[in-house]
Amino acid sequence: MKQITKTRKAVCIIANTLKKAGYSLSQAFKAAWRQVKLSMTIRAAGTTFENRQERLQFLQQFKLEDLTVTLEREPDNQYDSNAIRIVVHIKPIHRQTVIGYVPKQAANLLAKVLDKGIQVKAALVQIMGGYSYKESLGALINIAI
Repeated sequence: MKQITKTRKAVCIIANTLKKAGYSLSQAFKAAWRQVKLSMTIRAAGTTFENRQERLQFLQQFKLEDLTVTLEREPDNQYDSNAIRIVVHIKPIHRQTVIGYVPKQAANLLAKVLDKGIQVKAALVQIMGGYSYKESLGALINIAI
């Protein structure tokens, strides 16, 4: 029963945000239910800043089962007040590292859901790229409410 209430609350939060963005109420609720029912796969933003390329390269040596992902709000971020950082936890060595951020458009919706205390699940799907010396690494993250 609690899960149903959390799901409905998440739908209302997302629908309200979409309505403010110009959707009609019915369009907003349809889009919100679609996002909550289906998980979404996003490409992590900001993977080329700081030393995140080295972090992603280091993570490639681990199996996906050894890596868990959490999404953490960063309301004091100077570039985006809705920023959500992607933190990968490396079970075998008991460490964690930030590999990037949820893209701005998805973060605008998810930030409000996270701020209300609704749990959002995330998983690392793949570390991709890096095929030649010019191509940078990236990460695909699956997010479900």
